[in-house]
Amino acid sequence: MPFMARRLIRADPLLKADVIVVLGSNRSERTLEAGMLYREGWAPRILLLRPPDVMRDSLRQQLGLNVPVYVEIQQDLLRQMKIPQSAIVLSARRPDSTRNEAAAVGADARQYGWQHVIVVTSPYHTGRAGALFDRALPGSCRAIMRPDRFETVDPNEWWLSYPDRYDVVNEYLSRIYALSFRR
Repeated sequence: MPFMARRLIRADPLLKADVIVVLGSNRSERTLEAGMLYREGWAPRILLLRPPDVMRDSLRQQLGLNVPVYVEIQQDLLRQMKIPQSAIVLSARRPDSTRNEAAAVGADARQYGWQHVIVVTSPYHTGRAGALFDRALPGSCRAIMRPDRFETVDPNEWWLSYPDRYDVVNEYLSRIYALSFRR
């Protein structure tokens, strides 16, 4: 059982990079990790990939509601961490899967000539995400996978607690889905 969880985690040695990419999710730990890496000097920019919002923009507009979308919460967290607004880049795209996030960052890497990209995500998500980024980035660009340091995970007893149990099972189901419905 511990092997099942450990094999999902990929943590590459950190290198100076062109950008820190925060994979879309409603997990603030990823954004906090990106802020810490920025403050430690690993890259000059943070790219926020906008996750699908809980409430559709059209519904918010139709009802005249001012409900913050998650990317606004991410921006606020980074501002509170004293990250300058000029260092925060919002993706123009709204990828709806890790595969599409990797493709979007790959396109940006080609456009801007990036050499190294630090990709921040949840620990159990790093292996699958890393494989997708390795395939999507141009040959001149390297993905450096970084599990956030704030989510508490226990690969040795993952089946005993939530969210470990959910995350590990979800990652394996996502792999099966990707193999079954590969585009």
